[in-house]
Amino acid sequence: MPGPDSHAIAARLASVRDAVGAAARSAGRDPSCITLVAVSKTHPAAAIRAAYAAGQRDFGENYAQELARKREELADLPDLRWHFIGALQSNKAKLVVPGAVLVHAVDRESVLDALSK
Repeated sequence: MPGPDSHAIAARLASVRDAVGAAARSAGRDPSCITLVAVSKTHPAAAIRAAYAAGQRDFGENYAQELARKREELADLPDLRWHFIGALQSNKAKLVVPGAVLVHAVDRESVLDALSK
C-alpha cells in the first residue's frame, strides 16, 4: 500500500487553515485563537507525520486503543497533542489519560470518575 502523499496533505491543511482564518475574520475573531484538530482516526501514522511536517500539532482520535497505539508510534514527535473526540467507556480511560490533552465529550459520571483516577 503506498504511503500518504505529503504534498496533498500539506495542501489540504493549508486550504482548511485558509477557510478557518477567513471564517474567523468574518466573525470578528483572531484566527490564531482557534485550534484546528485534525481527525486522524483510521489514518496511518505516516499520514499524521506528513500533517505534522506541514505544521499540524493537534490530532483527534475516537478509539482509545487507536490513540494509545499511535501515541506510541509517534512518541518521537514531542509537541504533538492528542484529543479524544469520541464516546469513551470507563474501562478505556486508562488508555486515553496518559497522552490526551483534552477529552471532548464526557457523557457519564462514571467516565469522569475513571478519568480523574
